[in-house]
Amino acid sequence: DFTTKTIRIINCHAEGECGDVIVSGFPHEDDVAALPGDTLWEKSRHIARDDRLRKYVLQEPRGGVFRHVNLLVKPLHPDADVAFIIMEPEDTPPMSGSNSICVATVALETGIVPMVAEEMRFQMEAPGGLV
Repeated sequence: DFTTKTIRIINCHAEGECGDVIVSGFPHEDDVAALPGDTLWEKSRHIARDDRLRKYVLQEPRGGVFRHVNLLVKPLHPDADVAFIIMEPEDTPPMSGSNSICVATVALETGIVPMVAEEMRFQMEAPGGLV
């Protein structure tokens, strides 16, 4: 039950649009296979149907209509360095440009994806495919 755990969320934004990132504390963070579904899209559909986590982080007192939250999970695609499921106040979309920027920023700034060059190129997996 995630409501009894500490969920670590890094606040981030892309030109003012909040796209915070859950980096730890989600029950399946070490075993994304435990989420129902064979693909990241199917797993995001599970999060959408069982919207307890989405409501927990996006509704008052923790959130509001201004906030999006991205759930970091282990990638399923072999070419991806990081994967994420997008949660917005009304739905869980397959892809979002501003949320991708936020996830990339948090992944690099926290060392989840090591910054090894001045200009970094890496792939992320969203429910809609590789970014």
